[in-house]
Amino acid sequence: MNTKKTLIKVPHAKRKELMKACGATYPTIRKALDGFSETELTRKIRYVALTQFDGIEYERKEAES
Repeated sequence: MNTKKTLIKVPHAKRKELMKACGATYPTIRKALDGFSETELTRKIRYVALTQFDGIEYERKEAES
């Protein structure tokens, strides 16, 4: 599975608005913001979340063995 090294935090109410703005389902929004999907739509979702919905981008911590 291809994952990004960052995730984007957006409040739940804003995620619902983001769904409407991008025309995507909640699972798609979740995968995009958590960095578990890399498509044109998920790149758009991540961009819109950061620029219009007060999203905050965080570095994903690597799991230690």
